[in-house]
Amino acid sequence: MNYTARLEAMRRALPRLKCDALVVSNLMNVRYGCGFTGSSGMLAITPDEAFFITDFRYQSQAAQQVQGGYTVVIAERGLWREAARKLKARKLKKKAARIGFEAAHTSVAALEEIEKQIKPVRAVATKNAVETLRLHKGEDEVAIIERAVRIIDECFEHICGVLKPGLAEREVADELERQMRLRGASGPSFTTIVASGERGALPHGIASDKKIEPGDMVTIDMGAVLDGYCSDCTRTVCIGKPTREQQKIYETVWRAQTAAAEALRPGLNCKAADMIARQFITDAGYGAQFGHGLGHGVGLEIHEPPRLSKLGKGPLQPGMIVTCEPGIYIEDWGGVRIEDMLLITPDGARTLTRARKPRKIIAL
Repeated sequence: MNYTARLEAMRRALPRLKCDALVVSNLMNVRYGCGFTGSSGMLAITPDEAFFITDFRYQSQAAQQVQGGYTVVIAERGLWREAARKLKARKLKKKAARIGFEAAHTSVAALEEIEKQIKPVRAVATKNAVETLRLHKGEDEVAIIERAVRIIDECFEHICGVLKPGLAEREVADELERQMRLRGASGPSFTTIVASGERGALPHGIASDKKIEPGDMVTIDMGAVLDGYCSDCTRTVCIGKPTREQQKIYETVWRAQTAAAEALRPGLNCKAADMIARQFITDAGYGAQFGHGLGHGVGLEIHEPPRLSKLGKGPLQPGMIVTCEPGIYIEDWGGVRIEDMLLITPDGARTLTRARKPRKIIAL
């Protein structure tokens, strides 16, 4: 990872943010900025200096991990107090000086403490200062995410050979997560979803003690974390021969997902992308049963911008990695969701997911 380039990108954002300095406190953004993976860390950035601030517990880890040209500082009396001390010593004492903080990751209590520590300098709320940079994945990030996707592809094939009547959903989830770790993942990127039979109507049906029964459709939503980056994939299969209704609803979702995935490209508005699948499902008579968005960004976090939904804003751009995951959920019946991850390229989109998803539902 080119952490020096990331630091320079954050510096270039200072004029746009109307700040003389920026403090990054969200740990995912800290990791993006310098490579640190611990639970206590902060970046303090000015036009000509950069500090990584942590506490004594992480002194050795910071020395090993922090990259990009930061001066490592060990705080004795709190990270914000140390950040304020460093920044105010760097000619930020003037009353007009402005220190940016991450509004989405700062509580009211924390803001009160920040304002007390940095007086007379002003605290200025910033939004998405680092997240905007994280939207566009570099080649090194794409390579890691592709490897995380391959892990899930393999886990899906494995679990297709394991699924059978009598297994509890929780046993299936446990086996999937075991297989992820065997393949090099640090763990799942979210709590694995296994929802069978009527429980398939729950879009986030966390695996339960329910036993899988003959004739059940089973929706499996799984993801792995590899080197800090996430993957995300959903497949729906049937235990035994599907009914006509099961096949009809599965194929409706399959066609909606395929159409939307094929349409993704730079310049396509996130709301318009959502509408491609939503209109298809609505025309099939199931619009009220598709209640979530088409997809979301994936990277260091499982849910990142952009948001592909009815409320989505802005166009897709090259370098974004997004999911495409329409679904139909019918109470007291079950549900279907199919999900791939795609990289937006200069001239379209490349599907990263390879786990099979035939037009006819997989019957096990």
